[in-house]
Amino acid sequence: MSARQRYAGDISVPRPLQDGISTSGAETQDNSAPQKPSKYSRYMKMLLQLDEIPWWHNVLASLFTWLLLAGYVVLPGAFTSIRNSQVLSEEAGAAGKAIVNAAQTWPVLLVASMCCAAGASGMCWLWYRWNANYKWVLDKIIVPGMLNSLAGLVTTITNIYTARNKFWSRTAIVTAVITGTCSCILMILFFVDYFWNLRHVKEEHARLFQAESEDEKKEAN
Repeated sequence: MSARQRYAGDISVPRPLQDGISTSGAETQDNSAPQKPSKYSRYMKMLLQLDEIPWWHNVLASLFTWLLLAGYVVLPGAFTSIRNSQVLSEEAGAAGKAIVNAAQTWPVLLVASMCCAAGASGMCWLWYRWNANYKWVLDKIIVPGMLNSLAGLVTTITNIYTARNKFWSRTAIVTAVITGTCSCILMILFFVDYFWNLRHVKEEHARLFQAESEDEKKEAN
């Protein structure tokens, strides 16, 4: 064996360097180990579920709330006051009376009732389907329906005291009762879901992550 070969064979890696290499490998192995998954609160699950709700359910929610709005805002607001015109019925003679009798609002009221029934039924179905997700129900069903109902009630009262000269016809009474009832029901649901159900879920979420942060601080110390 030559002197160069004996010199090469005597070369050894220093122990500190060996320890450093082995320690680095251990650290790499520890970092590659799966971390303990963080807990998911109910509020986080609701937010994640928003992406899982079918897109056509969002479209149906908008459609049903619009049908409810059309039922007791657009169509009742389009009712003509020709039946209450004293000038036409008294001064126009037989022709005027014939026009007054022909101007029946029951077909329009029937269409409005069908729109209200379809919109309310669809909203109830979507609420039953996703009632566990307070966030989606509030944003897509309760709040739009409540605002539309209040708008319908205000429009009905304004129409009665302006275009109808404070005359409360049967159509106006039915429209006011429907819009007022829907407004009250949706307002109750809003206060229950927002100030009770969703509030408790958010408080639970805050307590959970506060406890996790305290545990991480203890482990770090």
